[in-house]
This record gives sequence, structure tokens and C-alpha cells, in this order.
Amino acid sequence: MSGPARDCASLAEVRAEIDRLDRLIVPLLAERAGYVLQAARFKSRAEEVPAPARVEEVVAKVRALAAEAGADPALIEAIYRPMIAAFIASEMPEFERLHRGDAG
Repeated sequence: MSGPARDCASLAEVRAEIDRLDRLIVPLLAERAGYVLQAARFKSRAEEVPAPARVEEVVAKVRALAAEAGADPALIEAIYRPMIAAFIASEMPEFERLHRGDAG
């Protein structure tokens, strides 16, 4: 687990640190996307894809993680909700592809 952001001496240094973090975050998001797509295999109806109860469970968990990390839980929630919506939008075509021809 990483700690708080270190003090930077310039805007260029701040941007370099943000770029460094993006190089870590993007592969993790790609891995998360892979698991989201796999979830489509285990759902029998399209109505299960959005899983609102699961969304709220994830939001509660990341808010708690944010608090533990000293981050603003509201900010983390504001980041996660549209991210989750984008993942759900990517899962639906995968669900449809996998279940093409199924009655359910």
C-alpha cells in the first residue's frame, strides 16, 4: 500500500508523479475490465448485468478503503460510480455475445 503523496518541487514533478501513477493504474483497470467481462459468463439474464446491489457494495468498500488511506471517500465514490457504469456498459455486449440464442 502506498502512502500519501510526497511533496514536489515543481509542476513538472507533480505531472511526472501523476504520469507514474497512471502507468500503475491503467494496467490494474485493464485487469479489472477482464474480470468484469468474465462476470457475464455467470449471469443468466441481462437484468443481472447492472447488479445495483453489487454496485452499492463496491462503493461502500471503496469509500472505506479511501478513509483508511486518508483520501476523501466522496471523491473516491465520485470516481468509482462512472467507472463502474462504464464497466457495466462494456459487460452488456459481452453478455449478449455469450448468450446469443439463449431464451433467458
